[in-house]
Amino acid sequence: MDSYYVIDGHCDTVMKVADQGAQLDRTGQSQVTIPGLKEGKVGLQFFAAWVGPKNRYSPCLQRGLQLIDAYYRLLDRYPEDFLPVYRYPDINKAREQHRIGSLLTVEGGDVLEGELVNLRILYRLGVRALTLTWNFRNEIADGVMEDQALGGLSGFGHEVVREMNRLGMLVDVSHLSERGFYDVMEISGKPIAATHSNAWSVCRHPRNLKDDQIRLLAKRKGVMGMNFYPSFLSSERAGILDIIRHIEYIAALAGVDVIGFGSDFDGIGETPEGIPGPEGYGGIINELLKLNYREEDVQKIACGNYLRLLREIL
Repeated sequence: MDSYYVIDGHCDTVMKVADQGAQLDRTGQSQVTIPGLKEGKVGLQFFAAWVGPKNRYSPCLQRGLQLIDAYYRLLDRYPEDFLPVYRYPDINKAREQHRIGSLLTVEGGDVLEGELVNLRILYRLGVRALTLTWNFRNEIADGVMEDQALGGLSGFGHEVVREMNRLGMLVDVSHLSERGFYDVMEISGKPIAATHSNAWSVCRHPRNLKDDQIRLLAKRKGVMGMNFYPSFLSSERAGILDIIRHIEYIAALAGVDVIGFGSDFDGIGETPEGIPGPEGYGGIINELLKLNYREEDVQKIACGNYLRLLREIL
């Protein structure tokens, strides 16, 4: 564990900072804390601005800006602990300076309010990834919970994906409908990610990816981050071994090169047993090593696969 670090592709901690004033140097206010990140050897944390559905958070662009402001206030409060990542070399700079790289994302394309110009503005504000939908329909596509329609990308959605490719933004298909997933795969010229999704064949939840999706994601050099929400891991009470079950299944199905982490900390009301926050990553790594995974493959899962993806995108 000392020779490498962890990249976590998704957390919702910015919401806790914006809405509850959470301070990351204290325990009990958020699942993600600075001591927890350091104990879990997290070298790069994706921080998502979850804009939520229109009927709850509207106007969505204003909500997104509120969360982005909270993210930058977080960085201002802890300048010795975090280094913002805008381009790939920033990841290495963070490691060299013994700081945690932070990558700003937005969860929910509702934030664009149907305007491509808003995507470019968000990029200039430091956003480097966009989760196209959050469960339900927006101007880009149907979400995975739109069980009455399950449509794919709209015309605007096609424009968004192409512009994200041009800008150098990571396209995130977690929460996207199955048809939308295949639409993105068809038109994206860059590899994509499902930053916080698991294997449907292991736990049959609509938010998880089916076998053909995982195989195609692997073929296109993408990454899927293991989500720690117990309901996405198992139909029963979940623990570390359930995370391992998903990793094992995906590795056998499509290889280790597609696997990463995307905990969803602070976006989930409960965590698996033994994993209160990022400090639990050591337990997951140790379980993989006990199963005789090669060091090289454990490093890929922990950080290498995301590094490969970000090197190409950023």
